[in-house]
Formats: sequence, structure tokens, C-alpha cells
Amino acid sequence: MNKPKLYNRTTGSFEYENTYKVNGLSFLYNSGIGKMFNSMFLNKRNVSRIYGRIMNGRGSVYQIPKFIKHYKINTHEIKRPLESFRSFNDFFTRELKDNARPIDPEPTHLISPCDSRLLVFDLSKQHELPVKGYWYSLSDLVKDAKIGREYGNGWCFIYRLAPSDYHRFCYMDSGRQEKVRRIRGVLHSVHPIALSNTTSLMVQNYRELTMLHTKNFGKVVHLEVGALFVGKIVLINKNEHTFRRGEEKGWFEFGGSTIIQLFKKDQVQPDADIVEQSLLKIETIVRMGEKVGVSASASLS
Repeated sequence: MNKPKLYNRTTGSFEYENTYKVNGLSFLYNSGIGKMFNSMFLNKRNVSRIYGRIMNGRGSVYQIPKFIKHYKINTHEIKRPLESFRSFNDFFTRELKDNARPIDPEPTHLISPCDSRLLVFDLSKQHELPVKGYWYSLSDLVKDAKIGREYGNGWCFIYRLAPSDYHRFCYMDSGRQEKVRRIRGVLHSVHPIALSNTTSLMVQNYRELTMLHTKNFGKVVHLEVGALFVGKIVLINKNEHTFRRGEEKGWFEFGGSTIIQLFKKDQVQPDADIVEQSLLKIETIVRMGEKVGVSASASLS
């Protein structure tokens, strides 16, 4: 299988996804037996919970050195000593040192809420979102026809977290949030192998939706999407909350997951290089706190 092509905007060059245990995913989503097993068992939440318990157990610590070596994790960024982690999931949800992910200080700059691979879509030019070989409608994604209509001509930012990424995420502006809404579904992997072989995975996945009333980007729809073996999305505040730019919003437990943000067209302008690569269906590597766009008012000044 060809590895996903990624754009590194720091170097202006292209690279390929460094995958981990891909053979298992390929079996589950490409083979006949794997698909049968997947449909019968792996999209059930209890399997994800069982796997989560294993990754939270003391016996899982042996995975940590292999994971660090495979992904070339920068251990100098990690806040705690490696020997202090009690399980693989404890390491996976690790905190970084305060200066490891600087937040762009310019209020009119839109920042990435997480380390990820980013695709941006202009919803005025397409009514469904293509993600690695499958399509889903905006209304199905948010399970709210009103939101679908309200943001149908706006911008959609899809941040896909790979296992190697920092799995904590932050608020992209200052403002206030409404109470978090839960959208239930089954759990699937968000790895490209799975996305290219399963219809409408995102609309089946468990999601948590937060309406953000921001100072510089208007009313923003923010969704966290759970994936296979990531049955738990941990949010610090699930009720109404006043937040500040760069404040931690929560984290994903073991696996790779996705954050999706919807903006009204007149509120934001994505960075040109990200738009250019997204038109080619190439994800751009971004880090939490990094500029990925500007407020529409700033782009006109």
C-alpha cells in the first residue's frame, strides 16, 4: 500500500506517513475475513473499552520504548521523566513542557488546536466532504440540519491526529462555549487504510460537538471524533465555560483521532498553502498553536 503523502510547510517539501502496526489495519479493512470480524466485533464500543483497559495496565509500559523509537518522539519536550509513566496510555496522553507548543500571540491569526495533518474545504464549492476516499454530508456529520444550513457555505478544517502526534488539544481563540453535545456512533479507525475502505465512517463514529462563541472568528462548530481503540474523548469542561486562546480543551486517549472545525465564510481565511494542498487532497502537517489562517477582517486590511 502507498503511504499517505503529506506536505511539510516548514521545509516546503513532501513526506510520507510513518505508520505503526499497519498490517493489522490492512487485515481488518481490506481482507474478507478482516471485514467480517470488523463488522461483527471491532466497531463495538466494549471492544474499545477492553483495549483501553489493556493500554491503561502496568503491563503495557513495555510498548513505550518501541513507540518512541519508531516515531522518533522528541523526549526532551515531555514534562515528566519517562520512568514515571505507569502505562502506555499514561505516556500517550503525556503533557509537554510549557514552551514546547508556543501559541501564536496575534489574536487575528487562526491557530491549530492540535498537532495533526490538516485538510481545508470550501463548503460553498462542494456539499459533501471527501476524506481519503469516502464522502459524508455536513448535516449527517453534525446531526443538526440547522447547523448544516448555517455553515453550508463556510469553511471546514479537518485535523487528523496520527498516533505519533501530541494528543492534547486547545481552544483556537478566546470566548465562551455552550454545553457539549454528544453524538453517539460506533468506533472505527481514522487511519487512511480504514477511511479508503469504509463508507461514511465519520458519521458512524462517536462525536462531541461544542459551539464556540469566539472573539475573532464568530460562532465556530468544534467536533472531536473518536476512533477505533479511542473510545474516550476527555474534555476538561463539558458545560458552559469561558475560555482563553491556547487554553487546554482536552485530550484523546490511545489511538488516532480527528478534530473538525466549521467556520462561516465571512469569518476566516485559511492560509493559501494549506488551501492549495487540500485541493490536491494532500494533508498539511501542523502543530498546536501554529497559524493556519487569519480572521476575515484582518485579511481585508
